[in-house]
Amino acid sequence: MRRHGPRNIHPEKVSLTDWKATVKRVGHYLEQYRLKLAIVFGLTIFTTLATVIGNRVNGIVIDKYISKNRLHALIVVCLLLGGMYLISSVFTYFQNSIIIKVAQATSTKIRQDVFTNMQRLPMRYFDTHDNGDVMSRLTNDVDNINTALMQTFVQLFTGVISVIGMGLAMIILSPLLTVITLLSTVMTYLFSKGIAKLTQKAFLTQQSTLGKLNSQIEESITGKQLVQLFNHTDMTMADFNDVNAQYTKAAFKAQALSSVIGPFNNMTNNIAYVLITAIGAISIIGGYGNITVGIIFTFLIYLRNFTGPINNVLNLINTLQLSLASAERVFELIDEKPEIDAADAISLPKAKGQVQFEHVSFAYDKPTILQDINLTAKPGEVVALVGPTGAGKTTTMNLLTNLYPLKEGRVLLDGHDVTKIKRHDLRRLVTVVQQESFLFNMSIRENIRLGRPKASDQDVVEAAKEANADSFIRQLPDGYDTILSENASQLSQGQRQLLSIARAFIAKSPVLVLDEATASIDSQTEADIQNAMTALMKQKTSFVIAHRLSTIKSANQILVINHGQVIEQGTHKSLLAKGGFYAQLYNSQFE
Repeated sequence: MRRHGPRNIHPEKVSLTDWKATVKRVGHYLEQYRLKLAIVFGLTIFTTLATVIGNRVNGIVIDKYISKNRLHALIVVCLLLGGMYLISSVFTYFQNSIIIKVAQATSTKIRQDVFTNMQRLPMRYFDTHDNGDVMSRLTNDVDNINTALMQTFVQLFTGVISVIGMGLAMIILSPLLTVITLLSTVMTYLFSKGIAKLTQKAFLTQQSTLGKLNSQIEESITGKQLVQLFNHTDMTMADFNDVNAQYTKAAFKAQALSSVIGPFNNMTNNIAYVLITAIGAISIIGGYGNITVGIIFTFLIYLRNFTGPINNVLNLINTLQLSLASAERVFELIDEKPEIDAADAISLPKAKGQVQFEHVSFAYDKPTILQDINLTAKPGEVVALVGPTGAGKTTTMNLLTNLYPLKEGRVLLDGHDVTKIKRHDLRRLVTVVQQESFLFNMSIRENIRLGRPKASDQDVVEAAKEANADSFIRQLPDGYDTILSENASQLSQGQRQLLSIARAFIAKSPVLVLDEATASIDSQTEADIQNAMTALMKQKTSFVIAHRLSTIKSANQILVINHGQVIEQGTHKSLLAKGGFYAQLYNSQFE
């Protein structure tokens, strides 16, 4: 797709933000599910209490039933424990089921917010950001958030309650053994906190590089034919391998750093198990305190249930860091300022089609693209814009549709500043046919109807006939109901352009912009539609950007633009008679 304006291709800037703010923002999306989360909270409390009581009963069984051969009582206790554990498992299932539903609903809302804001962003954003990176935020990054909510959130939510419950139970059971547990936990926390600072930046780099990789993939697929025709395959593969290697390096660094936490945590836990067993055994043998075999057994189970949630979260630290990096990128896109109508914007349901440019200057960045452009097009006139490539012709028309903000001057439609007209109305009143047609993966009928969504099937057929597209459409297997593939690859370039022109016909806008609309059509096809286009333009204010100067002889006025300035203006005959820049351009096409 041709782009007008600078394209600043760059990897996203990697910057660390306040992770607490990111978590808080995700929490805002969860607020509407407070009731479901409260149910999960209640179920978690029950399962935690069941675990605490069950583990303590197991210790009592060892001390009072197994050691004293009380078989009948042992069987009764085991049946009761089995029933309690069964209920706890059922509750755990419902708890996980609710969390999964909440996670899916939350990620759906985030994805919707991203896509909605993306549709409203100004063209300048897409001129300075890779398409693949934007797609990566909408797909990969949102999926990472969803995964974190389904996996990590469950561990965090249930883990906090479990740790508190088990911690209180351990203190009540044996303060001495609890101190050992807390020491190992503090060591693990401090180590994990230090590693987390390193992994956060690593995961941000990983996601940024992934966006760059997706951009390159998207570009290579879109331009596949060009790559092969120019024998650019080897260079494309080399470029891909380079970016792929960058991503692999970034991913390895992030994963390697985060994977250190698990083994260290397991080591401290194992040391804690050994110390608790040894101290407990010494206390029993020496007769110190009231520690029994059952208490040691119970405490070791408590320790496992205390460190288990912590271990799970620490082992999922890479998922947490990845999701935080993804959430930051997603919210960054959501926070981009969308196009909004001016506070004093007016509705303009109809227009006669008078267009004026008053001392218009514009620059994408620097240098200035347009300088002091002045023109007046009366309703029904045909205005042609000609000049070398890059002179600013298309940019001039982009200002008419308010795609970019003006630097100086005004563009008026029926005397109204286009920046003060509601964009929905403005873009309904001005129809643009671009040089490179874009058709959606839907039926031909629906592609044409995009110009006027409420148009009838008969209107669609009439528009196709005006564009001389009806004959080839009817030759297709499903006619107007033919579903077009990606960018209508089953049609020729000329046929695709005819459908775009038909879409402009059905819009019935008072202002028409033809941005080299016949450049991709062969001479015979161009001749077929020229009469229809001429008839259409009699009813509209038409702006024609053309390289084939033979097609604009009948224009009411021709503006010759070079280096962003109007250097000549007049009719075809008067400009030829002048013998200036236009005459040179015109005559050069016949040399």
